[in-house]
Amino acid sequence: MFQPKVSVVVPVYNCRATLGRCVDSVLGQSLADLELICVDDGSTDGSRSVLALYDDPRLMVRYQVNSGGPGAPRNVGLKLASGEFVQFLDADDWLGPRALELMVAMAEENGTDIVIGKYVGVGRKVPQRLFRRNVARTTVHDSPPDLYATLAPLKLFRRGLIEDLRFAEGLLSHEDQEFTARAYFRAGGVSVLADHDCYFWVEREDGTSVMQQGGAPDLDFFPAIGRVMRVVEEHTEPGAARERMLRRNFREEVMTRFGAAYLAADAEGRAVTEAGALRLIRAHLTPGITAAMAPFFRQVAHCLEHGRSGLLPELVAYRLSGRTDSLVARGGRVYEVAPGFGELPDSCYDVTDRLPFRCTLTRLECSGGALRLALEAELSGGEFTDPVLVLRRRGEDGPSHTVPLNGDRRERTAELDVAGLRLAKGRWDVSVAARLGETEIATRLSVAETTLPEALFLPVEGGRPLVRPYATDFGNLSLAAGVGGAVPEQSASVRVKGGKLVVSGRLGIGGGLTLRVLARLRGEDVVHAATARLDGTAFTAELPLRGWKPGTWRLEYEVSGKGGEVRRAFVPDGLAGGRAGLRRIVKPYRTDKGRLAVQVCERSFQQAVRSLMRALARRTARPAH
Repeated sequence: MFQPKVSVVVPVYNCRATLGRCVDSVLGQSLADLELICVDDGSTDGSRSVLALYDDPRLMVRYQVNSGGPGAPRNVGLKLASGEFVQFLDADDWLGPRALELMVAMAEENGTDIVIGKYVGVGRKVPQRLFRRNVARTTVHDSPPDLYATLAPLKLFRRGLIEDLRFAEGLLSHEDQEFTARAYFRAGGVSVLADHDCYFWVEREDGTSVMQQGGAPDLDFFPAIGRVMRVVEEHTEPGAARERMLRRNFREEVMTRFGAAYLAADAEGRAVTEAGALRLIRAHLTPGITAAMAPFFRQVAHCLEHGRSGLLPELVAYRLSGRTDSLVARGGRVYEVAPGFGELPDSCYDVTDRLPFRCTLTRLECSGGALRLALEAELSGGEFTDPVLVLRRRGEDGPSHTVPLNGDRRERTAELDVAGLRLAKGRWDVSVAARLGETEIATRLSVAETTLPEALFLPVEGGRPLVRPYATDFGNLSLAAGVGGAVPEQSASVRVKGGKLVVSGRLGIGGGLTLRVLARLRGEDVVHAATARLDGTAFTAELPLRGWKPGTWRLEYEVSGKGGEVRRAFVPDGLAGGRAGLRRIVKPYRTDKGRLAVQVCERSFQQAVRSLMRALARRTARPAH
């Protein structure tokens, strides 16, 4: 009897336009050991006729009357599944051609129960931070990577983990969150496959999907979210992990109900929304969650808990406008002047830690031992003064370095003398600080789309002389001083002159560091070295060839300072052959790995004489001018 490795379950409902692409992406997988189970939930648009076109023994189709949501067809598919693994796939979406092969391999290699393959948004946003890098093994309790950020079931599960779980039936949306949450807490381990595009997640262009049309009605929606939040509380202790998960439910589910649909609803509809949200607030909200949420949430929660629901439509309309009318600074805190300010507690309007202060890097260049940068800075609802660039070592209140920012609203510039600062080993975060009235404000400097330069050879206290600008997981600018990151490749040209091997090129070095060029004989512990002469970014090193053994010599550079050294192979820029003496040939060449090396060969006395005679004959044969 056929026993597939993976069962792919697809609920089908009125998706004729995309269903063929979905089915083809599964049947065309590089892992052929699979079954595809499509459960049609009473489609009326001809989706059945699309499925009827396929004649593949791996495809199983079931038809049923409409159940009112994707939960029931998924349950039918899960019950029919016989694979060791189950992948849930929506009919609007598709899989990358190697998705199942790579996800199964990751599960088997790491012994994990769930694999989340990288999502690619098609006309929609998808979680980004989750897929910064591959994660061999983690759990829902860990952050990063914060698995709870995605509660969709569009993942690979071991069937043994979930075969007794069921999706909520009769729900237009959010039927999957309790299922996924329970699976997370059951799983002994979860893997994240971030370096391959696995799941293409589609937002319909015509806006006809259930979620695009509002999802489940509030009478069904809020109880469903309440069940998910209770699952979290059943499986976690009070503390940071629980609050992080519940905060996600309040932010992504509860607060999204206070938007355009809420304003468009009549009084009865608004009352249903308010009552559903209030039940969850009373049951699950903690002071820690409240403090970490955005001001809009604090305002809504306070209105619901204290009978001020009449203010909610004005608050919702103000939020939807996207504007910040004005900011007020007092007592070292900053408040947004929004509807109800002065009536509700000030804490509901405190934006000190969420200032609409945005600073975006537009240019970053290297010049000797300095970084020259340009940025755009904007504070919605207020005017800031005295902006400075701040460089602060991570994990410490100090030390920090500040540099004035010059320019105007359109562009502000600064020059950061990194060589002169002699940064201590560690990671240094770059921020912008300013003043709003008498209150100090600050925000991280966002990298946006700016191209960052490679690592710089600069002195680092207690570490390798290497400083690397990079973007954090949140997209902000930081400097890695003497830690992490690859050493940049450098090119060099080689020639033989006067019995010496002359190596030259360009390498930016600052702060009194030393550059040496090394020749290392392959297979033996023999090294010849010379200190390079520096002229700006240009360098030249001359290595006498006397005493070099025949063989292959690899060429490297070494940058050293008080805190350590950096060593890396050269890549060839220019190659020129040469001869060092009558019986020695020195030939620079590129290795199979693209590195720069020199081949030294010795000739016999007879070979040398014959070569000399040929050279003399060629010279004699030249016509006189």
